[in-house]
Formats: sequence, C-alpha cells, structure tokens
Amino acid sequence: MAEAETSAGLDPIQEAIRLFNETYFFEAHEVLEEVWRQEHGEPRLFLQGLIQVCAGFHHFQNGNLVGAITLLQRGADKMRRYPERYLGFDTGQLIARIDTDRKQIEALQRGEGQGTRRLDFPRIERQVE
Repeated sequence: MAEAETSAGLDPIQEAIRLFNETYFFEAHEVLEEVWRQEHGEPRLFLQGLIQVCAGFHHFQNGNLVGAITLLQRGADKMRRYPERYLGFDTGQLIARIDTDRKQIEALQRGEGQGTRRLDFPRIERQVE
C-alpha cells in the first residue's frame, strides 16, 4: 500500500484514525483522501469506503441526515468486500458499528427519538501488521 506522509512525518493512516477517534471526521477524510489518491492497488476501494464513512459522520454532525445515511451505507458496503481483519482494522466490528449508527440516523430521519440527536461514534483501533 502506498504510504504518504503527513506534514509532521506521521503515518497518515494512524493520523486519520486519531482524527476520526477525536470526531474530526472531515479532517480524517482529508488525510485519507490523500492516501487514496496515491493508492492504486487492492486497498484503494477499502480506503474509499473509509473516506465515505468519515464523510457520512461529518454530514451527521452538520445535521444532514440524508447525506449521512447515504455515505455510511456506501462506505460500509465497500468495506464489506474485504476480510474481517484488513490492513490492521477490525473491519467486521467497525462495519457493525457503522450499520448500528446508520439505523439510528434512519430512525431520527423518520422522526423517532427526536430528543436524541447524539451518536456514540465508533472508535477505530488498528493493529499494525
């Protein structure tokens, strides 16, 4: 997998995970997009899915429920094509959390649970192989 470096010389995937876990989804999306641009192999579609998940959570933060639902679904669907553990990610667990959050957002969109417009966003843990 092509490894771009962030301006601080850090592993960009780890930097994106840090940003994601701190709920800076737009920033995580930007870091991952740079890696995705340089990737031409098998991980490219996985990275695109992860980028879409970041964008989906960003849309949720901004109140765009339709955009959040759409991108969380598209991103998870791309990531489902890969093994349960991929590039050090527990893909199965992450997808399960994304699906749960997407269903919660769908319920909000239908007008259910109006008082709870908060998600317990997933955290990504990566075991570098």
